[in-house]
Amino acid sequence: MKKYAVGALLVVVLGALFGFRVEHPGSGLKNALGPASSGIVVYKKANQFAVGNKIVINTQTPETSPALVIVRAVAESTLDVQSGAKAEQIKIEDTKGKIVLVIPFIGSILNLIGL
Repeated sequence: MKKYAVGALLVVVLGALFGFRVEHPGSGLKNALGPASSGIVVYKKANQFAVGNKIVINTQTPETSPALVIVRAVAESTLDVQSGAKAEQIKIEDTKGKIVLVIPFIGSILNLIGL
């Protein structure tokens, strides 16, 4: 068991060094396995985005932040993003990065314990 814990810690540290982060979304895009808040997401920090990228953003309300969205238009300092039927324009500074992996169901456990 100790070997697995050390291995997991090593993966987390190396991932962080290469710009990968883990987040428990509060809202956003749904997938076939449920809402965004029922999973956790692995994303890579980024500052440049293209139409069609699925990204993690900070929202204005703490209950819904962070959110998983899809980029619909790119301007010099803003992005038009969509989360389901909701579309909005955000500043590039409000982005966290591009989604690499969504792990379903683990977020439901985090919701139960209040994280």
